[in-house]
Amino acid sequence: MASARRYRSGLVACLAAFLAAATATAPGVVTATAESVSWAEDLVRQTYFEGLPAEAARDLDDAAVARLAEMLADPAEAPFHGNIAIALGYSGRPAAYTALTEFAASPVIGEVDRATFRARTQVLFALGHLARRDGRALRWLLDAQTRPADPPSWTFRHHRGASLRTLLDEQLLTALALSRSPAAARHIDELIAETRGSDAASRRRRGHALAARAMLESGSPGPSVKAPPR
Repeated sequence: MASARRYRSGLVACLAAFLAAATATAPGVVTATAESVSWAEDLVRQTYFEGLPAEAARDLDDAAVARLAEMLADPAEAPFHGNIAIALGYSGRPAAYTALTEFAASPVIGEVDRATFRARTQVLFALGHLARRDGRALRWLLDAQTRPADPPSWTFRHHRGASLRTLLDEQLLTALALSRSPAAARHIDELIAETRGSDAASRRRRGHALAARAMLESGSPGPSVKAPPR
């Protein structure tokens, strides 16, 4: 009886030790995770005159991407949302897709500040870069080309109403070109073929489509991630 109790006690102790070892995180792993998160925060909080470096953002690990996703959803981090979006797009990580599309779909109303305007345009480019590695981002961009597009509910200085809608549509097309995908090329080619009008709006649309096609063919990295002019 006593030996049975000792056996059970020893078995329980062994199981407890095994579970503790299985769930414990090595100090080195904790340190590495904290360092990657801190590095990601520093990366997106800097000012870049020639655009956030793609090579650096491609080194982001899952922990860093999770932290950037939190920052993108945090209004207190609004001054850095443009950089955060682009970093997530460059990262190519699966978790970046949810963060970027939720941000793109989040409502904005009224006059916005410069940082918000920048973020609302850069999130589209971010999805274009992400689409090179995540088919969901490519599908989102293709679907966005055909969704009904009402004038935005927000404004930034002289950007408002139909003219702002046109600007965002052009940014969407540029984002699609950044994906460098055959599906993007086909869509842009169809748009070029369909746009034959001689009015100013048609000429502008066709000109932008031709520029997007040239960007796709050349493999250009696309627009630098800069703030709009003051």
